[in-house]
Amino acid sequence: MCRVGGSALGRRVDCLGTASETGNPPAWEELDAIRSVSALFDAQHAVLALARRPRGAEGHGAELVTAYLLADGEPRAVEDARISTVYDGEGRQRSAGLELWLPGEDFPRRASGTVIGGASLAFDGLNVHAAVFRWRMEGREGAGAYELAVRSGPPAAA
Repeated sequence: MCRVGGSALGRRVDCLGTASETGNPPAWEELDAIRSVSALFDAQHAVLALARRPRGAEGHGAELVTAYLLADGEPRAVEDARISTVYDGEGRQRSAGLELWLPGEDFPRRASGTVIGGASLAFDGLNVHAAVFRWRMEGREGAGAYELAVRSGPPAAA
């Protein structure tokens, strides 16, 4: 998480953002999909999640999900994370829910979000859907991104 500043379309921008770096590109021969979610509420509260679906897996239940919660400025590893998504007829994200199970807690932390804008790109063998989301979690409102990269071909549950 970082601060983002500058201008766009003649307006000043000053807000929270995320930056990531990929050291090794995804091995698409081993994957069917990658989903990346960020939900930023303030400088002390955020959620980041990455889900990788192995090739041939039957839907999102077989994904390998890694997630982190920033709570009161402290990063906390998530023991089990689930990303549930509602898609439109073109496979684009419309709304989503997160369940974050932390070690030692009996109930998950939950977040929900809805799309407020997005764009889709089609590459040779790959569709990418990038969406800006409005998120809610534990009485906070925030914004973030939900990016989906999925193999082209017959639609599969995500």
